[in-house]
Amino acid sequence: MDFARKVKWTFFVVTTLFSLVQPLSTNHTSINDTAIEMIHVGLILDAQSWVGKIVDSCISMAISDFYSRNCHYQTKLVVHTRDSGGDPLLLLSQALVLLENFKLDAIIVAENSAGVKILAELGSRVKIPIISLFAAGLSLSSFEYPHLIQIGEDESSRAKAIAAIVEAFSWRSAILIYEDNDSARPILSSVTGFRLDQHVALLTSSTDEEIVEQLMKLMSLQMTVYVVHMSPILASRLFLNAKQLGMMTQGYAWITTDMITNFMNSMDPSVFESMQGVVGFKPHIPASKELRKFAIRWRSKNLNENKNLEEMEMNAYGIWSYDMVWAVATAAERVMTRHPHILHQETRLNMNFTTIRSSESGLVFMDEILQSRFKGISGGFQLTNGRLIPKEIEIVNVFKGDRIIGYWNPENGIASIMKEENHTETNSTSSSKLEGVIWPGGTMNIPKGWSLRGKRLRIGVPVTNQFRELMSVVHDPQTKDVIVTGFCVDVFKEAVQSLDYEVHYDFIPFEDANGRMAGSYDDLILQVYHKNYDAVVGDITIISRRFAYVDFTLPFTDLGIGVVVPKINNDIWVFLKPLCGDLWITVAAFFIFTGVVIWFIERPINEEFQGSPSEQIGMIFWYSFSTLVFSQSKYSTFNLNNLSVSFIQNHILN
Repeated sequence: MDFARKVKWTFFVVTTLFSLVQPLSTNHTSINDTAIEMIHVGLILDAQSWVGKIVDSCISMAISDFYSRNCHYQTKLVVHTRDSGGDPLLLLSQALVLLENFKLDAIIVAENSAGVKILAELGSRVKIPIISLFAAGLSLSSFEYPHLIQIGEDESSRAKAIAAIVEAFSWRSAILIYEDNDSARPILSSVTGFRLDQHVALLTSSTDEEIVEQLMKLMSLQMTVYVVHMSPILASRLFLNAKQLGMMTQGYAWITTDMITNFMNSMDPSVFESMQGVVGFKPHIPASKELRKFAIRWRSKNLNENKNLEEMEMNAYGIWSYDMVWAVATAAERVMTRHPHILHQETRLNMNFTTIRSSESGLVFMDEILQSRFKGISGGFQLTNGRLIPKEIEIVNVFKGDRIIGYWNPENGIASIMKEENHTETNSTSSSKLEGVIWPGGTMNIPKGWSLRGKRLRIGVPVTNQFRELMSVVHDPQTKDVIVTGFCVDVFKEAVQSLDYEVHYDFIPFEDANGRMAGSYDDLILQVYHKNYDAVVGDITIISRRFAYVDFTLPFTDLGIGVVVPKINNDIWVFLKPLCGDLWITVAAFFIFTGVVIWFIERPINEEFQGSPSEQIGMIFWYSFSTLVFSQSKYSTFNLNNLSVSFIQNHILN
């Protein structure tokens, strides 16, 4: 009885547990058996290009990372990759093949070519998002192409950044060298803020001989500031030839756009070496732990899978493509959650050559992508009018690596790397906010932007060495160099430095075979008249007869009018020097004569003139010299005597 009761009780417990477990098991099975909606995305790129390889690897990692973190999602992106080979016609052909074979929900284009505009037209017809990872060259309006999403700065922002650099260094104009295709050509109409003296178009198929020919023409011009806007492959050949021609030396300035600067770290070392001194622009990606970890994983993963990526560096396009995949995957899940009924709707369009599928969910999918807001590895991800535009641009200087020397943004213009100090300064284009730039040739002297081409100026200098403070010419016995110094030379160098253009010159001493002055100063000036010298610098006096042969600068020294007197020794009798000895004897005689005349008149009646003979003689001398300081009436009693003394002093002595 007890055993039977135990059996019944055990059967009841097992039955109850089975009834409880069965619904959970059924529910788990239903979740796993729920079909995941595949979102087909086409990816068209140039598989042999740097950007194609980087973007392909980043998109692969983005899909893996996204669904490993969101494994419960009911949608999953399936990427169908096609190689366009860099050909716009093949790009369109691959897009049509994908649309014919798959129900595509979006197409990602990692190529900067004229085919992007055709795909934008195609996207409007089939109503699916066309995502272009390049915005360079094509100013496609979101109103005209509502299914197009572009990434990167537009031509207008790029041209404004270039103008800010040109203005910051006080250059009057520049020369544009660009690739003659639909991607680079539109920059011509976007240039504002500075004058283009000339623009040179190069084809992708241009030979080295044709590139050298164009560079030789530029060397004959006086402008030395060049803006380069072309693909990295063509830019590599341009800079290699420019270095061979000596155009990467002191006096030149080269500015590159982001089309080149973004891929400098992936260029051949010889190309990178030829670009030393270049100033360029690249999008600013804020540093973060997530970005650093991703870059480490990307390099580790791709070094194992693709040895060709060993020398490549992660750039903005790879980072943006990673975040864009996350935006597309998130948008796809939201469409599945909010509008599950439209994912399976499609129509077929006859495109003359083939029949392709048209998505009915394209507009909804596009809206969900445009509304994406999240923090990705590139920073805050947000599309504005169908475009992802970097909020700030880095200004970099290439010298043994690329270093950031400042930033630029449309609102505040140029800002220093210490951004906190520039919040109150707006619309600044001052080069003082940039870190020191090392220009071509390894110099920190800012290029003038304009140079006198042709022969170097021959500047004649005198070799008298009479006044070494003004002009001194010395021959170095070891190096045989001529060392010219002095105040006149310093003034000349400062005048040349203040010019708005480069002037190259050599000092030529005016001397004979023995090292002595080869003639007079007039002979030296005639050398300019006979065009043996281009100018003369020295302690040369401006004389009227010399104006018939040369022009003079304004005098930079003014001595004024002075008196030249001989130097004399200190002497207590120096006060006697103004008058000669005979004149002093005459004056003394007249004083004594005056005393005798007064004595003769005053003696009979004036006691002061009486006494012993010695007293009377002393009185005569005393009275004569006392008239210099005393009134004559002090000793004389006759007014006639006073009148006589005054007459003698005023008319005879004076």
